[in-house]
Amino acid sequence: MSSSTESRQTSKEFNENLQLLMHLPMLSGLPMEPLKLLAYLCRRQVFRPGEIIFHQEDLDPNAYLIISGRAQLMLEHPQELELIEIGERQLVGGLSLFCEMKRIYTLKAQTEVVTLTLSREKFQKTLEQYPDIGPRIFEATARSVIQWETHFVREHLSRCTECRNRMGIPPT
Repeated sequence: MSSSTESRQTSKEFNENLQLLMHLPMLSGLPMEPLKLLAYLCRRQVFRPGEIIFHQEDLDPNAYLIISGRAQLMLEHPQELELIEIGERQLVGGLSLFCEMKRIYTLKAQTEVVTLTLSREKFQKTLEQYPDIGPRIFEATARSVIQWETHFVREHLSRCTECRNRMGIPPT
């Protein structure tokens, strides 16, 4: 996976992790106890500039919240193509917390990147311990996916004549 460096969590770091998680749309509004458990279970990782955080097609069970730095989302196959830049307080790979899936893109550190990393195993154990939070997390995640899809379709349709034709939208 990565040659990242990890550190043991301090009290200050735990409180910072808690604050970061409280502001994630998929976790905001949850009771404090499960948030504290998640903050404790997360680990911080540091990635050097140019280091691959995960590759397209990887079965990576982690979600990464960028604490600092910038990373590039990119496709490696069929050809290398840079998609978008990811920065502070952006979550990447959140859906992998729910089930095993291949990454659809590569994430590469552009600068030194510090992430708050949560594994599927630890996330699902938290859901087992606090089953009442599951529906709230799933709803918030679904809303986020719908918001992203809506933005993507609107942006993409304005630039892609073939896409508009496939959807039956007349030319403008």
